[in-house]
Amino acid sequence: MRRLPPLQALLAFDAAARLGSFTRAAQELALTQSAISHQIQQLEEWTGQPLFRRIGRGVALTAAGALYAQTVSAALATLADGRDRIEPYGNPDSVIVVCAAEFASGWLMPRMGEFSRVLPNIELWLVTGEKVNEIDRVDVDLVVSTQEMRAPDVICEPLLGEETVAICGPRTARRLRSKSFPEVLTLAPLLVDEARPDWAPWLPELRRGGLKTRRAMTANDPRFLVSAAEQEVGIAMVSRLTAGESLTSGRVEILHQVPGFALAPFWLMRSAQPARCAAVDAVYAWITGLCRTRQAGRT
Repeated sequence: MRRLPPLQALLAFDAAARLGSFTRAAQELALTQSAISHQIQQLEEWTGQPLFRRIGRGVALTAAGALYAQTVSAALATLADGRDRIEPYGNPDSVIVVCAAEFASGWLMPRMGEFSRVLPNIELWLVTGEKVNEIDRVDVDLVVSTQEMRAPDVICEPLLGEETVAICGPRTARRLRSKSFPEVLTLAPLLVDEARPDWAPWLPELRRGGLKTRRAMTANDPRFLVSAAEQEVGIAMVSRLTAGESLTSGRVEILHQVPGFALAPFWLMRSAQPARCAAVDAVYAWITGLCRTRQAGRT
């Protein structure tokens, strides 16, 4: 086991190094000068070399002390930053939501204005790109994922059905709008999601029947495909959520003659135990309410 120096000695050393005086360090830390001297002595014994030298009424760092002061200052700053990072976890009006990036960018972000109006006092902690296997009500309050979490201590509610759409830039859309399927796919290159190398489940059969297509780009993040489609590079097959903001703004358009296909639905999950705070219940109700409204509007 690694032997670490006492934290109090590090605080004394840092203060003395910054202030150039044991007396001023003692005043800053509300200690006696002899206590500061004793703690510095402990640290010098731990490092095995002198860290200060006397100059008049003050002290100056030795070469070793100056180098060690950089390490100690960085370590103390890291500890302080860590405390700042976890402070919101104790905020009763904060809610930690772990969700897929496409849900965050395609569904939640366009509704954040409404969120702030309806729930103005709630701080939302949004975590994407992490896989969660359990909900402990400390690190995670709510989870939105296509992976259903089946456990007796988890409430799992179907949230959103999702599907893909074929999109391209406006100029490409105008050029291809009158073209029939599947020939339209031969008139512009395809932008391919690495997770779905066939582009669409029905495309391999069409290729075996003689349809000739070409690829312009393959990416492991479908948001790059949307960006390429905006720049008229080709046709992307992405989830409606991923394309959402670009569709709304008119930067891309849907090729309606190209059939999409269903994707795994999103589930909203929370602990079956009472929520950590009332804010969790409020955010849960807000998300489910909007999604139910959306589903009702489609029926």
